[in-house]
Amino acid sequence: MRRGLMSWSQEELPASVLDERVARLQAAMEQEGWGAVLAYTSFAEPAAVHWLTNFTPYWSEAMLLVLPRGKPVLLAALTPRVHGWIREVSHLGDLVSAPRLASSVLQMLADKGVATGTRIGVIGLDALPASVAMPLLAQWGEAAVADATRVYASLRQPCGVAELALARRAWEIAVRALAAAPGMARSTSQIASAVEASARADGAEEVLHRMAPDLARGAALMRLEGGRPLGQAYALELSVAYKGYWVRAGRSFSHGPRPQAWEGAQAWFRDSLLRLAERGADAVDAVPASGGRWTLEACIGAQPLSLVRTQDEVLWPLPAGSLAIFSAHLATEDGHWFQSAPVVLGGGEQPGQVLEA
Repeated sequence: MRRGLMSWSQEELPASVLDERVARLQAAMEQEGWGAVLAYTSFAEPAAVHWLTNFTPYWSEAMLLVLPRGKPVLLAALTPRVHGWIREVSHLGDLVSAPRLASSVLQMLADKGVATGTRIGVIGLDALPASVAMPLLAQWGEAAVADATRVYASLRQPCGVAELALARRAWEIAVRALAAAPGMARSTSQIASAVEASARADGAEEVLHRMAPDLARGAALMRLEGGRPLGQAYALELSVAYKGYWVRAGRSFSHGPRPQAWEGAQAWFRDSLLRLAERGADAVDAVPASGGRWTLEACIGAQPLSLVRTQDEVLWPLPAGSLAIFSAHLATEDGHWFQSAPVVLGGGEQPGQVLEA
C-alpha cells in the first residue's frame, strides 16, 4: 500500500500533456488496427496507467480502457466511496466501479461497441494477472489480443519535458535523503529511519531502500526488515516516487576515510554518465575490474523501472532522449563499491544530460 500523499499538480503536469499522450496512443492504435487498448494497474504495476491519466492506486487494482476517440475509461476494483479522490488526482472520462474486474472489462467493451474478436492491444500482456487475462483471452480469442508493450514503449521513451522535470524532483529528494544518512550510524535501522524521514518530509509518495550492510562481506543489495549491524563500509540504494515518477539513487558509504580505490571508481562512474549523455549506452566501457557489472533501467511498461541493458546484453533498445537509471558495482582492491544515478541518453543530433542534484 502506498503511504505518501498522492495528488495531482496541474502546474507540474498539465492536463494538456495527458491529453497529448492519449492522442499519441490513439494514433498508434489506428496504425495497428486496434479497436481498443487495455492497461492494467496495481501497486506493483502502476506506470502505464499513471502516464496516461495520472492515476495510481493506493491498493487494489484497475483497468484502463482507451478507445480510438475520447478520454480513457477507468474500471476500478475500489469502492465508489473513493471515486471522488480518484477524480481529484486523475484525468479521465468515465469512472466505473468494477469489483469483478474481468467481467466488467468485457461488459464495458461491449457497451462501447467493441465487438468480440475485434483486434485489441494490452500493455504488459505477459504480466496481466490470470484472473483478468484468462477470461479476456477465452472470450476474445488469443489471435485477436496483441501485446501493446512495444507500441507503448515507443511512446514513453524518449521522455517528455514534464516527465523529466518530475523525475528531476524525485532525484533531488533522493539525493537529499542519501545525505541525511547519519555518519555515526551503527545499524541499518538507523539509516532507514533517517533517509525515509528526509524523503517523506520532502514530498516523496514512496521510498524503498535496499542495503548491503557490510561491503567487506558482500555487495548484494537486500530489502532488510529490522536492524542489522553496519560494517566499516556499506551501500545504500533508494527508489523514490514523486507524483508517480520513480528514480533510483545509490552510493557507497565509509565510516572512516574513503578507500583510495573508490576515487577511481567514482571517476569511472562519472565518465560513464557523461558518455551516456553524449553518445548513448554503446559508449560505456566495461567496468574496470573483474567481478563488476553495470546496468541500465528505464520505464518501458507497467512497472516503474525495468532492466533494459547490461554490459553484456541489450534487453530493450532505448532511443536517444530516453530517461534511464545507470547503476554500477565494482569489486575494487579496497572492497566493493556501488553507485546509481539517472541520466538522459544522448545520441546522433540529440544531446542527453546528466541530472545534477
